[in-house]
Amino acid sequence: MFKNVYLFLFFIYMLTSCSSNDLIKNNSIVCFGDSLTYGYGATNGQTYPYFLQQYTEFPVINKGINGNTSKNGLDRIDDILQFKNSIVIVEFGANDFFQQIPISETKKNMTMIVNKLKQNNDIVVLVSIEDKQLSQLYNMLKSLAKEQNVLFVEGILNKIWDNSNLLSDDVHPNSNGYKLVADKIYKGIKHLL
Repeated sequence: MFKNVYLFLFFIYMLTSCSSNDLIKNNSIVCFGDSLTYGYGATNGQTYPYFLQQYTEFPVINKGINGNTSKNGLDRIDDILQFKNSIVIVEFGANDFFQQIPISETKKNMTMIVNKLKQNNDIVVLVSIEDKQLSQLYNMLKSLAKEQNVLFVEGILNKIWDNSNLLSDDVHPNSNGYKLVADKIYKGIKHLL
């Protein structure tokens, strides 16, 4: 009888001591993408990963590289796989679009990236850049997120591309724009933190 009581109390203790933070066992959020993740155009390092760090106690790791396509991301996936059981925010596709890489090729690369991250026990978050001017990319990413049962944050540059006060050039946000990007991404992942 006492054994069962102790087991029950232990079970209750374990349930109450675990928090949502246990979802991220490696305690990291990895931002994996191209120049928008890297923060091209930001001043003083004020990138979206920088601002995202202000919302969480977990380390936010910036793994963005200027000019990367989805193929470049796939080629460097092993660097990301060292962060097991993390949230990985995946942002690729704009450079594929600008370089006129077929959307089928982008989807193939993105599918392989997502599969490798899921096999690594990472929580995958796909983000789309913009949903009107890059509608084909948006539709593919949204469909892929649904097919793969991963989180999707849409249109991180919606309303930013329309406002020159939020841009450093024709494509990249400035620090104020990256703050808005971080806000959108945080809203999409805050239930995991």
